[in-house]
Amino acid sequence: MQTTHPSICRNCLAFCPILVTVQDGRAVDVVGDPQSALYEGYSCPKGRALPAQHNDPNRLLRCLRRGPRGLEPIDSAALAPEIGAKIAALVAEHGPRSIAAYVGTGVVAHPTGAPMMAAFFRALGSPMVFSAATIDKPAANTSTALHGNWIAGAQGFETADVWMLVGANPVISRSNGAPYHNPNARLKEAAARGMKLIVVDPRRTETTRHAALHIQPRPGEDAALLAAMIHVVIAEKLHDGDFLARHAQGFEALAAAVATMTPDWAAARAGVDASQIVEAARLFARGKRGCVVCSTGASFSTRSTLTFYLALCLNTLCGRWAREGDFATYPNIMMPAFTPRAEAYAPYPVFGPQAMRVHGLRQNASGMPTSALADEILTEGEGRVRALFCIGGNPLE
Repeated sequence: MQTTHPSICRNCLAFCPILVTVQDGRAVDVVGDPQSALYEGYSCPKGRALPAQHNDPNRLLRCLRRGPRGLEPIDSAALAPEIGAKIAALVAEHGPRSIAAYVGTGVVAHPTGAPMMAAFFRALGSPMVFSAATIDKPAANTSTALHGNWIAGAQGFETADVWMLVGANPVISRSNGAPYHNPNARLKEAAARGMKLIVVDPRRTETTRHAALHIQPRPGEDAALLAAMIHVVIAEKLHDGDFLARHAQGFEALAAAVATMTPDWAAARAGVDASQIVEAARLFARGKRGCVVCSTGASFSTRSTLTFYLALCLNTLCGRWAREGDFATYPNIMMPAFTPRAEAYAPYPVFGPQAMRVHGLRQNASGMPTSALADEILTEGEGRVRALFCIGGNPLE
């Protein structure tokens, strides 16, 4: 017997509506739901591969415990009190800090997992919660702490007439940089309505096919390119002076810092034509609405925090934050009430109170530094991590 059921894909944050075909109790096919007005029947190859993932013979279907003969099945009702007793004993002997957790991006499929883990560790009194945030894109949080942010968020993609992506390929990643729901179609629609897309990426990616301007700098030179764009915006007085006067501080210091960072200087460093930098600066600043978005590619390169910080500076210089009366990009539907006020909030401390025992590392705006986790487990002495919970991730890889 074959039946079809509406559902959602949980492979990424797009949560695309899907139709699942079930035959004899097994999912055998997944397609996008054509009745979804927002997604228009869109699904990606990862979503359409859900039946293969679901039916994989190596998929774990029950709890396992290592015993004399290796990993052996155990009922969760029996396992939970056993784990609880071991954790209680470790905390009694070594303190809460001996218990740690690693939260990976796999929690996207089960959004309640990470908050439950956080609540559990608050109850334990352990600060040792690590995550992928300090590995794949820590600059996003640290740069925001240094720069400050805007409560209502940036101007939205749907009303933008210029958009700039640094190290992002949303057509494939379905990540930030374009709307999650069918990003390829949304970029085509944006180009049709006249939006100009600027892409900064050493590679010719699938997203660059939609670009009005594609700049290919040497890897790691994104910060130099952005600094030179800021130089042009200030030198040619293309910035939003009224917005800066009302909502920002430090304009003079920024102008002084980039005074010598000309397009020719950046072009020599980045291996691009200086005219491209000037064109990008003018195109972005002369647009009425838009945003600069940095993604994982920029975060993996050197000086990533500086790159993300300068992107925020460029957004602020051009007043690219949502104003009173604008459509709320993130209205928090089905989430706690949120008032997206059109006002700034100030920078806040980058570093937190928790220090690691190794490498001089400490807690930062992105969380506990996951690069210290292995040494925190292996290094003898007081404060050593003796138990690790992993949820939705694999810190060994």
